[in-house]
Amino acid sequence: MAETVTLPPPESAVANAAAEALSVVLGLAVTLALFLGVAHFEATEAPAEEADLAEMRAMSVPLETPPPRPVETPPVAVSGSPFAGLEVSATDSPVRIAVVPPDLATLLPTNSTAPAAKIEPAQLYTEFKPRTELTGDFSRVFQQHEVDQRPLVVSRPKPYIPPVVRGNADTLRISVLILIDTRGAVSNVRVLQGSGNEHFDKIILYDISHSWVFSPAMKKGRKVRCLVQQNVRVVWSGGSPFDSY
Repeated sequence: MAETVTLPPPESAVANAAAEALSVVLGLAVTLALFLGVAHFEATEAPAEEADLAEMRAMSVPLETPPPRPVETPPVAVSGSPFAGLEVSATDSPVRIAVVPPDLATLLPTNSTAPAAKIEPAQLYTEFKPRTELTGDFSRVFQQHEVDQRPLVVSRPKPYIPPVVRGNADTLRISVLILIDTRGAVSNVRVLQGSGNEHFDKIILYDISHSWVFSPAMKKGRKVRCLVQQNVRVVWSGGSPFDSY
């Protein structure tokens, strides 16, 4: 007996193929969504887990005991003590100082005797006398501006100059420095600026040393030696024939 094969219509075959394709696409979409969800969950949960692990490790590590704080002790001055005879030394305690009393027998020997007091009556009288400047050195030579009274000319004769010494000169002049002693006499004379005529200078120096007389200079009521500068001029034509200033 022959069997009969029934074939589905063409429209039903197309519908079945479309349904199968749709189911495959939906399955792929669901699978992709699951993978994406799992990946996102792992990405968000990983940092939290790492933080939890780090916190757990930190809690599990025992705390280190800090080192003891060093105790600062103030320095104690051992040498350079301003008190003589006191010995200062450092001790174990930072705030205590051991002071050794001075040896009085060494510092103040008992066998030393004070010198006998000596009183000079003359010294007592001089201490109460008024102090003046009369104790200065009047033996030295003073300048004209240092004395109270300058030397004054008492005698100064006109020198004689021979014609052979004068020559053709109308005026001859010499500057000298004179030392006048306490009697008013000229004790020394020095040429500051010569006239250029050696013989004329010698005549003037001789006359000053042997013929000129002054009154002595006075300092605090006492006669003192004094230096005086003199310019001597001799004129033969016009004016004064002899001048000294």
